[in-house]
Amino acid sequence: MKKGSVGMIIFTCIFVILIMLLFEFLIPTTRIIRVIIAGLSALVGGLIGNKLFPNKE
Repeated sequence: MKKGSVGMIIFTCIFVILIMLLFEFLIPTTRIIRVIIAGLSALVGGLIGNKLFPNKE
């Protein structure tokens, strides 16, 4: 099993929270759009976090 980087996980969580708060305050959305935004921001945050905090194995 491949271990992930703790820095990447923390960065992704903070990235998703910031994006969700930004969209919630700027654009009131429906539930399905929130789910799509959260999924996309988690994907993008994970990719950015993986580049910033690579695994050291």
